[in-house]
Parts: sequence; structure tokens; C-alpha cells
Amino acid sequence: MDADRELLRRARDNLDGWIYAARDEAYHDLFTGDDAAVTPEERQLLDDIDSELSVNGDEGLWGADEYAIVRGHPKNHPLSVVCTQHPEIPTEWSRGETSLTEPEREQFNDLLWDYCERIRRYVQDEVNEFVGAAGMPEN
Repeated sequence: MDADRELLRRARDNLDGWIYAARDEAYHDLFTGDDAAVTPEERQLLDDIDSELSVNGDEGLWGADEYAIVRGHPKNHPLSVVCTQHPEIPTEWSRGETSLTEPEREQFNDLLWDYCERIRRYVQDEVNEFVGAAGMPEN
């Protein structure tokens, strides 16, 4: 039990660095390049929304996501990564005459959810590698 707690503590010590790298990778995957899930104009709109939400005292979009490492099932993953907070464009968010339609808002929120889940998977890969390097079975 002490070894499990120590492994969890050590993994949590690395979590911020893994998240930082995973955010870069997920952002690159979804928001840049020829295969981007959004147009450059839509990406700029997301950046604008992030800025406006941040100015109003909200968390914004980028970096509002949060993750945790928890004890998982020993047969699958002794340590599991969970996303504890996903960024979201609130229903009441408005840009005056250029507000998003509800379908546009839902589409962007779905994309933000996918972005966070991709980050979670990348961090899970790092955790699995960490567990393997620590000599723990991860089956």
C-alpha cells in the first residue's frame, strides 16, 4: 500500500509537465495545420472568446481544463488520468450582434471536449510509461 501511495505521489508531481506537453500536442493536432478541425477564422474566434471570458473574470477556454491522477484498477491501469474540468462557452455568452448561434456554441463546446479528452489520453500514455518505468505491472 505504501508503494502504491508513493507511486501516485510521484506521478502527481509530474502531472503539470505532462499536461503542459499534452496541451501543446492536442492543440497542434486539432487547431493547426492542413487537418485542423477549425478554420483559421474559427480558431481566432475561439481565442477572442477566451480573451473576453478571461476579462470578465471567468477562466476563459485555454488552460481552464483540469486533470487528476487517481488510483485505477490494478488489472487495467494502476493509475488513471481523469479530466475534472472541461472548458465551455457558456449559454449566456454573447458578443452583441455577432453572437454564436446555439448550434455553433455546441459545436465549439464539443470540440473543446474532444481537445480535453485528447490531452487526457496523452497524459495517460505518459502515466502508463511512468508506471512501467517504475516496475509496476500495467497489463
